Amino acid sequence: MTIQLSNKLTAVTLMLAATLTLLGCANNSSQPKYNLDTYTLGRSAVFTQRELINEQLKDPAEIDSEVRDALLYNYCDLVARNAIYIARDDLPEQCQSRSDKETFSDNKQRQCTYNYHICVRACPLRTNDCQPCIERAKKCLAP
Repeated sequence: MTIQLSNKLTAVTLMLAATLTLLGCANNSSQPKYNLDTYTLGRSAVFTQRELINEQLKDPAEIDSEVRDALLYNYCDLVARNAIYIARDDLPEQCQSRSDKETFSDNKQRQCTYNYHICVRACPLRTNDCQPCIERAKKCLAP
């Protein structure tokens, strides 16, 4: 009886170990994960859209094209993540050209957008404290 119980215990232990090993392998991917929660995406969407509007309202001589491009890139990322809905006909040209290709396939660019969204989440939206997030995104996305 004890031998039979010992064999069953060994079999159960081996099955549990195999299951845990398979679960560990399934969660261990070589691709970095860039998933963000709804709260982070929502805050980033509010800030990004507001700053894009502010850029558009500036005198043409005052517009910083690198800032605008960084904001547009992150805006396109928000559209791709379904955090912002916009009709396909109304997509900015930068988003349309990206949506035809493999969307945000470059890990460096994905890391830049991820860091931007995380940065915006951590700053108060009613102040200018989020401006460093734009500067970091601009530098990160520069070729």
